[in-house]
Amino acid sequence: MSAAVEVQAGGGDALRSCPSCGSEKIGSRYCTECAAELVPPVVVTHAVGPMWAVNGHVLTVNAGEDLRRVILDAVAGMVAATAPVRVVVTDGPRVTRLVLRLDGSSVAEGDDAAAWAGPGTTTAPAAAPTATASDHGTAVVGVHGSAGASTWARLLDLREDELTVEHAGHVVLVCRSTPAGIDAAKRAVNALGTAAVDAVLVVADAPGKPVPAAVREQRVLAGAVTVVPVPWLPRLRAVSEISPQLAGQLARPVQRVSKALLGAQSTNKEQAE
Repeated sequence: MSAAVEVQAGGGDALRSCPSCGSEKIGSRYCTECAAELVPPVVVTHAVGPMWAVNGHVLTVNAGEDLRRVILDAVAGMVAATAPVRVVVTDGPRVTRLVLRLDGSSVAEGDDAAAWAGPGTTTAPAAAPTATASDHGTAVVGVHGSAGASTWARLLDLREDELTVEHAGHVVLVCRSTPAGIDAAKRAVNALGTAAVDAVLVVADAPGKPVPAAVREQRVLAGAVTVVPVPWLPRLRAVSEISPQLAGQLARPVQRVSKALLGAQSTNKEQAE
């Protein structure tokens, strides 16, 4: 599900020293000792099985792949860093903190430090292949005009497809939180079949609570497929391009949506098996 980079600019994960020189003389963006740019930490979370989330972006590590390399290459591809990057890896109750250097090598401390520390790679991070949900057939599909499908496809790092009954693979449907929008989603679910629909993103059409009729229709829809409510995000108004800065500002809601989709995909897979 996550680039939409999850940054933690305060609290327990706030920078205490410069990853480049170790100085504690640091400002909000730069080290006052060596002038290195201070890149906020990237959050990596193990969801279930082969599925991970890197700052809210869904990432699947296939059997036989080097978990550390796949994850760290994804991190490097998301952050245009000019200095070492801090990464926080959460795997259930186990937490590991590491520093990813520009050459791809890493040093780590914490519960799984031995697994996350290691040498670099000669492959350029930008060219390194990374597996995402989009590689496995998942696509975002809007069920009506101005549903927000294009925006959420970019934020979730999934491809966008048109709505067709012949669609191959799994889909994430997108509609607005209006009676008409949810009704369009129900028609799409009926046409595609519930097995093909991982979830329906119901995107808020305005600030505040949806109208009562929409709430009722959403409950009916939730009886057939997983419904993921998406809050009203003022920063997305009149936006035509998702910049890295905007993606960082939206990291928390995007991560919540990604986690909900990961849960839905995991549930659907278990039911299919």
